[in-house]
Amino acid sequence: MIYASTKLHESTGDSGAKVFVDSSGKRRRLVAISGICAAVGAVIYISVVVAGLVQSPEIELTTRGTVATSSSGGPS
Repeated sequence: MIYASTKLHESTGDSGAKVFVDSSGKRRRLVAISGICAAVGAVIYISVVVAGLVQSPEIELTTRGTVATSSSGGPS
C-alpha cells in the first residue's frame, strides 16, 4: 500500500523521512519490468540499424542530383 503525506509542510521530526512507502515492492517490479522492456526495444532497434548499415555497401547511393533535359530544345 502507498502512503503519502497530505499536508504540504508536514513535519515528522525526521528530515530524511520517506514520503512514499511501498511495502509490497510492486513499484520496484514495475520499474524493473519497464526498464527491461525499454532495453529489449533498444537492442532490437540498434540491431535493425546495424543490419541496415551492413547491407548498405551493396546499394549504390549517389549524392549528386541528375537534371533531365527535354529533347524539344526548351520551353515553349
